[in-house]
Amino acid sequence: MTVSSVPISRESRVAVASLEVEAAWLDRLVVAACQMPVASGEAAVVEFLVRALSEIFPECGVGACFVPVPPSVSTPAFHPTEQRLFKYVPEGEEARAVGMDPTRLFPGYQFERVLDVEGSTTIHLASDDPQLEVDGSPMMHVFRRGALAMSSGLAFARVHSRATADARELRALSSHMMQAEKLASLGQLAAGVVHELNNPLTSIVAYTDWLIRKQGPTGDPDSLERLRRIGESSTRILRFTRDLVAYARPSSEVPVPIAIHNVIEQALAFCEHVIAQHGAKVERVFADELPPVRGMPEQLAQVFVNLFTNACHAMPELGGRLGVSSRLAPDGRIVVTVEDNGHGIASEHLTAIFTPFFTTKGDGRGTGLGLSIVRNIMDNHSAEIRAERSHDGGARFVLMFPAGV
Repeated sequence: MTVSSVPISRESRVAVASLEVEAAWLDRLVVAACQMPVASGEAAVVEFLVRALSEIFPECGVGACFVPVPPSVSTPAFHPTEQRLFKYVPEGEEARAVGMDPTRLFPGYQFERVLDVEGSTTIHLASDDPQLEVDGSPMMHVFRRGALAMSSGLAFARVHSRATADARELRALSSHMMQAEKLASLGQLAAGVVHELNNPLTSIVAYTDWLIRKQGPTGDPDSLERLRRIGESSTRILRFTRDLVAYARPSSEVPVPIAIHNVIEQALAFCEHVIAQHGAKVERVFADELPPVRGMPEQLAQVFVNLFTNACHAMPELGGRLGVSSRLAPDGRIVVTVEDNGHGIASEHLTAIFTPFFTTKGDGRGTGLGLSIVRNIMDNHSAEIRAERSHDGGARFVLMFPAGV
């Protein structure tokens, strides 16, 4: 008679539902249920319990056919390519686990019982002892509880896996949020610096005009030309800084009729340094006399700034092309298309690129928020945006705005 190794058990047999079950069997099963390696995954749980049952029944064949349950399906169909087999037989009797019968793991034993655990996963017990065929036998009683333990262990393993994945996503989200806050602070600092540039730029423009007037029509032509260039460049920078400060200022959230081409040109002016840095050529194909769009100018400018910046980042170093076109759709909507000749968007990413914090930029340039913000702004304007691959392999974004009066 085998005596239980757990100190609290004093009995050699325990009466369970009018059965006399060896205490050692129950002790080992309870210990195994408490020690299941749920943190190591479902396969580890199955392997552990097969080994535990083999220690309870050392003269038997014990095994399992494990079929993982997909996250979206609770009881999937059987897929042979996904199954994993775990087998144990006593030493020297390995041949009894080999045979041509596909319904049995241990064709070399006289009896084999199979219990469904969950889905397509099954647990097997094989023996030459005829009590295995008796449903109410102590052996079957312990075997059934082993199947219940395996089912619970698999459920706990899935919960642990989901919790681990959620914690990992939460850490990534926290990291992204910290980076976004850094960029927001940097943007506020940059807006303040630009605002401070307005005063000296205004002085440069004013004194340049004064010098041109002082030269008069009889002044040196070369000097007048240089002064005009200084004045034009200063005026351009001053206009850019004022537009940039207005763009950075919190939106008044008051929709007004907007000429969409003006918003596009303003965004191109904001992105001029990025476009020049990548040596890109801007191709405009604008429709004539488009109706206005009703919306917030600063927010719509942000939409195009984000799209133009992403396009430049995806372009080749030389020969980049940024195409912007507009047209009036038959249903009266204004359609704007932004496309480039960069590396494009992978098919599997087309549905995910508007998700917050999704980015494929690996050089620290992306936070994964740009296109998410674009989608939110478009939704707020009752507009639509979709991403697709262009004919030359680059990215194309199609924006559709309702006409506003």
